[in-house]
Amino acid sequence: MNLSFYHNAGKIYLSVLFILTNSFLIQAQNISNNLWSDLNLNYEIFNTIDLKYEIGNRSNDNGARKSYHDFIIKYSVNNRFKIALGTRHSNLSFLDSTIFNDGLEEDFEDVADRFHFDVSGRLIKYGEFKLKYRLRAQRKIRGFYSGVDNPTFKRTYIRSRGIIEYAVSKKIRATAGSELFFSIEETLPIYTRKNRHTLGLEYDLNKIYSARLQYSYQTEFKSSPQKSLNILMLDFKIDLNQLSKKLNLKN
Repeated sequence: MNLSFYHNAGKIYLSVLFILTNSFLIQAQNISNNLWSDLNLNYEIFNTIDLKYEIGNRSNDNGARKSYHDFIIKYSVNNRFKIALGTRHSNLSFLDSTIFNDGLEEDFEDVADRFHFDVSGRLIKYGEFKLKYRLRAQRKIRGFYSGVDNPTFKRTYIRSRGIIEYAVSKKIRATAGSELFFSIEETLPIYTRKNRHTLGLEYDLNKIYSARLQYSYQTEFKSSPQKSLNILMLDFKIDLNQLSKKLNLKN
């Protein structure tokens, strides 16, 4: 494929992203606009075991601000599938304290800790396309680490996510995906709590650094009236193994 194909494909992809973003933004009622950003540090300690630390921030147009820290350990079963264990601690602050209990989305609860177990992998590879899937079991508890006890704030999810990835070039990948959040509560049958659709572009700056720009549209079915979120996400990754090699070469 020549460069004109990649150029035209990129213009089409960005046009679709622009149209979707604007079509959702004009629906102001019961929709909040969000900016998510995070930094990922990845380190391979053995051939089959990786450690990941992530620090992130989330904000919305209601004035809520959330920061979080993730710690994840991944084990490569083979060259296609991985399993992972992880935990997250998050804290929430407000520019406007009057909205503290004013129907905030679940992504903006005040103090939350969560634990998860993942099974993920590449299901299909066809040419430049890949179909990836992740199944996650997740438990969220309010104030587990900080001691802020609230026994009613405990939620268990099963999350099912599929992603189609297309290699535009050696350094650029386009992605489209969807994830369902199934809520498991003691007094209720399993139900779909929310759904998240995504479009993204990933770019490898070099072997050490990579970046991702992603738009997500999330619907929360449990709330009444039903709420939706526009989410613009900026993600930056650093491969600590490659960074260490570069620093050692300089020394």
